[in-house]
Amino acid sequence: MRILASLWGVSLLVGLPLLARAQSTEFYLNAVRVDLSARQRTVLLTITNTGEAPIDFEVSLRKWQQTSDGQDELAESDGGVVAFPLLLSVPPGEQRNLRVGVRQPPLDQEGTYRLLVAELPSPNIPETQGAQLRIIKTLSLPVFIEPVTPRRQGEFVNASIQQGRLSVTLRNTGNVHIQTLGLVVQGKSDQGTVIFEQTFDSVYVLANHQRELRNLPLSQTNCAQVRQVTLQTVATMPPISTTIATPNGVCR
Repeated sequence: MRILASLWGVSLLVGLPLLARAQSTEFYLNAVRVDLSARQRTVLLTITNTGEAPIDFEVSLRKWQQTSDGQDELAESDGGVVAFPLLLSVPPGEQRNLRVGVRQPPLDQEGTYRLLVAELPSPNIPETQGAQLRIIKTLSLPVFIEPVTPRRQGEFVNASIQQGRLSVTLRNTGNVHIQTLGLVVQGKSDQGTVIFEQTFDSVYVLANHQRELRNLPLSQTNCAQVRQVTLQTVATMPPISTTIATPNGVCR
């Protein structure tokens, strides 16, 4: 299977090597993810062009995978999810629909894909004096196919703190993805008083995968007084948490 580069809502700059000014189109998609199941086999999305020029789009689907340490990869789609149309043009001030549907029956493990909506370069860019860049946008939406019996569960493993830096692995032991809206880390005294609190970035961990978080810098506020560090995911059901004893503090 040929592995493709991962696309995560990137913006590509295409144009002349010298920048005089940048042009950008304006559009939005009325969703940030697509959820499909035996009950909801299709979803209708809407692309709205809020700019003053027509916009052409190319739509594609990729199989969404993760490596052993949780890094994202996109591969050729296996056809389990389809989209229509694959090419569409949206005049200024108008909307066009995009339908996404599942072809395969639910499996024991959640299916994961990425829907890529890529703006195509316009052949009608007006000539201007000097160099110019055109900003080309690609939207990447996660697509999930619910398994027969969803089971959401996870755990923190291999948690350690060295020289004021936290390393931990978030392991997904369920059959559906885990999405956190952040990781809250608290340093506490031996009486349980919170000395510092930090929130690290949100992460996705696909079913039966794990995400390694390495060398996260901890706050050095009263670091010598910290006797335990607690970790908890934000907005996961059920919450995932663990505690690390730090009898010597967390100073670097």
